[in-house]
Amino acid sequence: MKYIHLWGIRQNNLKNIEVKIPLNQMTVICGPSGSGKSSLAFETLFAEGQRRFIESMSTYARQFLNKAPKPDLEGVENIPPAIAIEQRNTVKSSRSTVGTITELVDYFRLLFEKLGQAHCPTHKVPTLPMDPTTATDRVLSAMKGKRVFVLCEIQTKLHPSNKALHGQLISQGYSRIVLKKDPKTSIDLSDEKLIKKGLPKEGFYLLIDRLLVEDSERLRIFDSVSDAYRASIEFNPGQLGKTALIRSTEGDELPLREMETCPHCDYSPPERKSSLFSFNSPLGACPTCKGFGNILTLDPLKVIPDPRKSIKQGALNPFTMPSAAEDKKALFAFCKKVGIDLETPWNQLPEEHRQALWTGNKGFMGVEGLFAYLETKKYKMHVRVFISRYRSPFECGDCHGARLRKEALFFIFRKKNIQDLCGSRISELNLFFKELECSPYEQTVAAEILRQIRGRLEYLSKVGVSYLSLNRESKTLSGGEFQRIMLSNQLGMGLSQTLYVLDEPTVGLHPRDNDRLISIIHSIKDLGNTVVVVEHDHDVIASTQNIIEMGPGSGSQGGQLMFSGSYQDFISSKGSLTAPYLTDLNLKQAGREPRPVDSKNYKYMLSLRGCTGHNLQNVDVDIPMNRLVAVTGVSGSGKSTLITKTLYPALMKELDIEPMTAFPMKKIDGFSYLKNVILIDQSPIGKTARSNPMTYLKAFDAVRTLMSQLPEARARSYTPGTFSLNVDGGRCPACKGTGCEEIDMMFMDNVILPCDVCDGKKFRPEILELQYKGKNIHEILAMTVADAMSFFVNFPQVRKPLSILKDVGLDYLTLGQPASTLSGGESQRLKIAKELSEIHQKSTLYILDEPTTGLHFREVGLLLKVLHRLVEGGGSVIVVEHNLDVIKEADYVIDLGPDAGPEGGQVIASGSPKELCKVKKSLTGQYLKRYLAGEGPSVPTASSASSGYRGRQ
Repeated sequence: MKYIHLWGIRQNNLKNIEVKIPLNQMTVICGPSGSGKSSLAFETLFAEGQRRFIESMSTYARQFLNKAPKPDLEGVENIPPAIAIEQRNTVKSSRSTVGTITELVDYFRLLFEKLGQAHCPTHKVPTLPMDPTTATDRVLSAMKGKRVFVLCEIQTKLHPSNKALHGQLISQGYSRIVLKKDPKTSIDLSDEKLIKKGLPKEGFYLLIDRLLVEDSERLRIFDSVSDAYRASIEFNPGQLGKTALIRSTEGDELPLREMETCPHCDYSPPERKSSLFSFNSPLGACPTCKGFGNILTLDPLKVIPDPRKSIKQGALNPFTMPSAAEDKKALFAFCKKVGIDLETPWNQLPEEHRQALWTGNKGFMGVEGLFAYLETKKYKMHVRVFISRYRSPFECGDCHGARLRKEALFFIFRKKNIQDLCGSRISELNLFFKELECSPYEQTVAAEILRQIRGRLEYLSKVGVSYLSLNRESKTLSGGEFQRIMLSNQLGMGLSQTLYVLDEPTVGLHPRDNDRLISIIHSIKDLGNTVVVVEHDHDVIASTQNIIEMGPGSGSQGGQLMFSGSYQDFISSKGSLTAPYLTDLNLKQAGREPRPVDSKNYKYMLSLRGCTGHNLQNVDVDIPMNRLVAVTGVSGSGKSTLITKTLYPALMKELDIEPMTAFPMKKIDGFSYLKNVILIDQSPIGKTARSNPMTYLKAFDAVRTLMSQLPEARARSYTPGTFSLNVDGGRCPACKGTGCEEIDMMFMDNVILPCDVCDGKKFRPEILELQYKGKNIHEILAMTVADAMSFFVNFPQVRKPLSILKDVGLDYLTLGQPASTLSGGESQRLKIAKELSEIHQKSTLYILDEPTTGLHFREVGLLLKVLHRLVEGGGSVIVVEHNLDVIKEADYVIDLGPDAGPEGGQVIASGSPKELCKVKKSLTGQYLKRYLAGEGPSVPTASSASSGYRGRQ
């Protein structure tokens, strides 16, 4: 059998379908959102492959693994072990970086352990091991012509018995010692006073030899130093390094250590261990920041969010809290006593007054004193929460963000320490290790280490994340970046006979990088693996051997197998919803004319000047308001840095919405036309099973009011609160309105079961007795948006928000679907629907970061209609996007580039989509030009060829 055969699949909304997926080939699953793609790929195919693999293990091994639930299907044949690589970035720890999740840091640690050369921090020269031969040369050069003692320090406290040590020294032929407190006098070990009194408790020096340092005595010096080295280990239990001391009769001293030592001073580096180069190890982590690279300290910007306010108006935010009423009285009394004006804005107060309020004095604790006092009360939860509100991470002053103790950074390999490597971009590291030439010894010691490093760097470059540095925190990566890094890891492992299930790997990728990613996916397939990809991208669909299309609609209207077969048969399929968007040039070219923007005379321009955050190179940009503006550019060119990290927080602060810290820029102008700014991202809208689309849109309030006005509800004195899931009354007392119970399974994932009391219906039985038009409150919440629109046709308070959900393509959702089960794209569109339902769209700026994630071609069209509605309602929309269908519909495009990282961060072009197509330097413009002309997605240009990219022709 050369295919995976699944039949009778009824998982989620799948309607008893049967599919065959060819083995050792690439298969793409496409279709509208909610049509059952993920249900088939992840919750059926991957879940069953993983479950069967785990079931094949021993009972002992299974107790440590997450047990996958059995999907709802009749049977499956010939399924290999499965690995899922999803978009979701689940990393929360600040200790996880790109270097740690790719294991490159682990290989760097081994590299420095084997080949790193320690350097003296003072003299910047390599440290050298002081073996007896080297030590002899050192003694002859430093003490030539002098009479010296060759001594070995003995620490008496390391020995349990003084007498036993004394006898041991005599039995081995040692005759004299030198006291530490009287270094010019030696004492015979057989002296009766010494025998009676015992060896000095503070330690002493064992006299090995006395001699005149001359060239003729080289052999004697060598033997004496060797004897001193041996004695330092033998008579000092637990000492790691061999040591000796050369002392002249004039009192000059020359310490010798067999371990590595600076030739100019006594500096000895720590022992070379791989854990020394790990910030997750106590041995290597910076002792100040514990390996985090930053320290949480009091943030003046949070304590004083608006310096334009006076003290009386609440400039010092912590003193405005109700719990700080007494502290506020003390603050006002102090100001009155020392003559600080309560009406003067904070930024106009004299520096000495601001300093006195911040640090305090004997009569007033000040801001720092208040938080120092609160530190003593941290055992209280509300105090810890209060303190955290005014803290921010600041770079550690000792390691300066390197996370490692300073001794680890004194080890050098090819003029770089480990922080230099981790701080470099992947593209720079790839070039560094490609050009690295090794000696035969280095090649023998580190051949496998270097092979792994080079291979992983090459794969990371191919998947399009070469602009990242290894010290970038994993939790700051987008879902698409995280998925591509995981993809490169799998390629580096070289597994075969495995099933890989991928979730939209092209998310966040510029069309330039698609071919490289596709070649990576084919490389995984060529190793003998089966690859199943859930994807909407033109390039990926066109590059596959086998296609499965789900449909025809979403939710209850989907779950059917629309097509399964080869790409050639797919594009000629008449019933396909997707094929026309790949082949019909009219669909690509169709679109409205952009709203005109005269960049020189346009009145409503938002201007940013001198933006330098991350890789932005002193960028000046003008953004027209009341227009749909697309910000484009290759991955890593600075789009998100400019819009979400510079513009958005700056506007939040300037419009007095929330104090936020923006990336550095010189100034911002033109925001007087705005009253609000909203960032609509793909973060979840709720975390509990009680949160759903109806509660998010505030439409459930009208439904609860309607139910409470029923005659029987009035007779029972029910109120709208009785039908709420968030307060006691009508909700199930056992599950508190969630409809389920979570059972802790110890070593396995927690199991979620329907509530035994309400059977998952969330309400008490007496509440479910009340019906409106034959449906109780549970049955109403189980309706889809499309069905509910007809059901509530006479209630505009409910029907209006539901009609907006239909406009954004979410009419397949059930009214009571838990918000925690929504995808990122669904959450984002739900937020857009909420904004459309508001009446205050005028003078509002909406910022969206890649809103087409997870959307079918048809749904992208629906999204664009919604965005245009926001603009027509008086709002302004900025979209950070790679999707060419969105870019061609924009009124104004700002293209950043020309490449990623330091080679990016510049405005390459700005204007209408047609004007962008005329700019040869703009990669986005050239791709858009070819896309609209139906010539295919790939554009081989000089800049792309130089970066190792070759487009398909």
